[in-house]
Amino acid sequence: MAGFADALDGWLPLACTLNCTLAVDRIAALLGRDRQAVEPGGTAVLLPYLDGERTPALPQASGLLHGLRHDTTAGQLLQAAYDGAAYSLLAALDDVLAVDAGPAAGAPDVAQPLLLIGGGAQGRAWQDTVRRLSGRPVQLPAAGELVALGAAAQAAALLTGERADAVARRWGTADGPVLPALERDEAALERIATTISQAADLLGSGPRQ
Repeated sequence: MAGFADALDGWLPLACTLNCTLAVDRIAALLGRDRQAVEPGGTAVLLPYLDGERTPALPQASGLLHGLRHDTTAGQLLQAAYDGAAYSLLAALDDVLAVDAGPAAGAPDVAQPLLLIGGGAQGRAWQDTVRRLSGRPVQLPAAGELVALGAAAQAAALLTGERADAVARRWGTADGPVLPALERDEAALERIATTISQAADLLGSGPRQ
């Protein structure tokens, strides 16, 4: 977890993953498939840790494919890469919420949509994967250049004293369509968690807490 000071001397917790859209695109290229050409099913787990990983903290890790079967398809392997990347993002979100809310906080509101931003967020494969692994709805902000808008909200906070998140809400930066939740894929989550734990043990760093 990294902490970044905001314009009013508050702190913004940040959990970073090294392997997301670029890693999935690399797997798609190796398979010779379009990035959206995923297929459901299968038991393969693909941890796309092509550059080590920060969340979970496995800096020496490399990409790992586990659970390959005779009938595993290329589309299922690509979906497994999405699953592995999305799992890391959701784990990072859990870490941020735990730090931000403190030990007395209850479980997160699963009815609250997750904001999905960035180039990959426009693809249906990312949208469906995050919904399936989180069990939560996903909101797709319509505004462009959200990073620049965030910087502008920080500047407005500095000038007016209003909290930057309040400025962003007033500007409606998160407004956009909401995709409904999908049933949480507990089997896939368990496969990925088990594989990560085994990989961590092999690297001598222990499982993610």
